[in-house]
Amino acid sequence: MTEPWEEFECDQWTPNDAEKALRWVLRAMHNAQQGLRDARDAEVTAKHEYEREKRKAFFAPDCPKPARGGHTVADRDAFIEQSTALERERYELAQATTAAAQDHLRTLNSQSVVMSALAKNVQQTFAVVGAR
Repeated sequence: MTEPWEEFECDQWTPNDAEKALRWVLRAMHNAQQGLRDARDAEVTAKHEYEREKRKAFFAPDCPKPARGGHTVADRDAFIEQSTALERERYELAQATTAAAQDHLRTLNSQSVVMSALAKNVQQTFAVVGAR
């Protein structure tokens, strides 16, 4: 029985290749951090728009007013939800985008740890063996 990693083939790295990989992951992490920042900004904007529309719907003239024997709180809440459905959807999509950006940054961070370890291994190997 073979292990999955036994079939994995890759090129041998030189110290220069290791340096390139580390620079690549650093740039990728920087870009991912900027993407996360932008996603968070968009999420906050979407949240404010959703809450603003909720307040407008709550005070709208046609919003059902709960009263004994009349409309219920559930009627009012359903009206507000129906009136703000688009803004709520945008807010939820913005939250999902932020979560995806966080996941991407965490993945790059994990990759950077592995690349750093590989780069150190390459440096040590070339220090002992030298370039042949």
